[in-house]
Amino acid sequence: MDLLMVVPGMKFDKWKGPAIKMSLPSFSGRTEYNPSLLKYSCNIECRVRAVRAAKVSRPSLTSKQDAEESLSEHERQNLTISVMLSKPILALEFSCLSMQVEAPVVVSQHSTSRFATTVTD
Repeated sequence: MDLLMVVPGMKFDKWKGPAIKMSLPSFSGRTEYNPSLLKYSCNIECRVRAVRAAKVSRPSLTSKQDAEESLSEHERQNLTISVMLSKPILALEFSCLSMQVEAPVVVSQHSTSRFATTVTD
């Protein structure tokens, strides 16, 4: 069933959808340059609505350099494309986006042991 046909006669191209609020945690760190694990709080307000899925097609090889891509890079690209070419379950449009990201908080300090962590408040 096409989600855009759920409400007959409604102009979905004009309707912005309901306003929603989300609070999402995000993590970064544990890298060579920042060994601590950091957590960011992210608050998002936006409007969301169902839309028709975009059509994705395979790119053609445009140059000899593209054809000589390493096999592993080529395999990664094919995997990404195959996911994008799969039949969508639901396509959503987010608009009127407002996002607030708080300063990062150290969740655990870098440790020489692989499994030891120190949680900070």
